[in-house]
Amino acid sequence: QPTSGARQIDLGGRYLLPGLIDAHSHIESPAAALRALQSGVTTSRVLGDTNLQAMGTRDLIRAGHVPGPDLLVSPGHIRPKPGIAFYMVYPQFGDAVDGELRGPDRIAEAARALIAKGADVIKVGASERAGLASTDPRKQELTEDEIRAAVTEAAKKGLYVAAHAHAREGAAAAVRAGVRSIEHGTWVDEATLDEMKRRGTFFVPTLAVMSPLGDPQGNSAEDVALQLRTQSMMGPLRAAVRKAHMLGITVAAATDGSYADKDDTGRIRIAHEIAILREHEGFTPLESITAATLNGARVAGIDKRTGSIRVGLEADLVVVEGDPLTDASTFFEPRLVVSDGRIVVEGAGL
Repeated sequence: QPTSGARQIDLGGRYLLPGLIDAHSHIESPAAALRALQSGVTTSRVLGDTNLQAMGTRDLIRAGHVPGPDLLVSPGHIRPKPGIAFYMVYPQFGDAVDGELRGPDRIAEAARALIAKGADVIKVGASERAGLASTDPRKQELTEDEIRAAVTEAAKKGLYVAAHAHAREGAAAAVRAGVRSIEHGTWVDEATLDEMKRRGTFFVPTLAVMSPLGDPQGNSAEDVALQLRTQSMMGPLRAAVRKAHMLGITVAAATDGSYADKDDTGRIRIAHEIAILREHEGFTPLESITAATLNGARVAGIDKRTGSIRVGLEADLVVVEGDPLTDASTFFEPRLVVSDGRIVVEGAGL
């Protein structure tokens, strides 16, 4: 029964679901956080951060100063060449600026440094990036021993490690090292998928960003190179997702997007991922919704407090106009969004 003075909302035949969970984003600013929230995202893992902007936004949200999803942030990306922004935040590793951050001891130290900054999750690089024409996503980055060092340090604090992994060898090494999730997983092979199933490793494939939706829109040589790369990577990734689905590996939906203005990935929403899962990867409508709700909570290890609608859980809720089991497009414009019991989006007529 509602408590005295509680507001009651008649949904008028609309559909109630758990708040959406973006299992891999790059939300950094309060403005981007608000856009994510308006799209129905009430929780997101932010895997990587530039100059601790996501951490600052996370803390503003948690203190109630600005609206946004609950952000679970990795305050950096541990990889051999993490970039100058990483060294500006962690100058104790500055001796590697002109070389590489290498060795299990150094990677363990880096993991401890991220934890000291207040990390909710740790991100490591098992392969090079796909979003830069100058990098080769088929190339392994950290070794199995280096990744295991990060996993060991994270576990001491009850935290999980997410591995950026396109390369077959990199993904295999990350799974053997004990990471919580494989992010992207473009060229993951059947042996590694079998190992993921055995270990309970989660798969966060970020399908929408690996489609033309995530491509730069310009005509420069680099932009065209990335557009062509997308064409070569979509097929293997989709095949890997279908195999993972057949094996019963838990797949979580994610944008890998920034939700930022004037950004190539800023246009991507979880609704795109839901549609791709059900239209191209063989997921039932309910499975695609679960990938964007409960499975995201499971990856983050927070399914005891969100990801479903049950008494005792946080009131993270989304209301949509159309039947989400028959129309994936209904997720593009939520009519009501409730984040931890607070109404943050309310459409006319409710």
